[in-house]
Amino acid sequence: MRRDINAAFRARRPPPERYMRKKDPEAVSKVIDLAFRKFGLADDINRYKFVLKWAEIMGDDIAKRSRPEYIKGKTLVVRAQDSTWSQELSFHKKTIITRLNSFLGQEAVDDVMFVVR
Repeated sequence: MRRDINAAFRARRPPPERYMRKKDPEAVSKVIDLAFRKFGLADDINRYKFVLKWAEIMGDDIAKRSRPEYIKGKTLVVRAQDSTWSQELSFHKKTIITRLNSFLGQEAVDDVMFVVR
C-alpha cells in the first residue's frame, strides 16, 4: 500500500523541466526601485539621483571641482574645491538651479549654497 501512495504522489508532481525554467534576469536597479517603492522611500531616493549624474548635469569642469553634499529644504549645498571655485560657482547659481531642476523634472531646488571643506 505504501508504494501506491508514493506512486500517486509522483504522478501529481510537476515535471522537472518546470523547475529548471530560467526567468529573464532583471536589472538590479529595477529590483531596488521596487523595494524603495514598497517601503515608501522612492520619492526620497529619486530626489538624490542627481548626485550620480552630477558630471552629466554640470559638465566635467564643474564636476571635477565640486560635489553636491545634501539638500536642506530647497537649498542644495555644494562642496567646492577651494574658495576661488566657490566664488566662480556662485556666479553661475541660476544656471545650476535651472539645470538641476530640469534634470529632476520638478522645482526641487531654489537656492544653492557653496561651502569649502
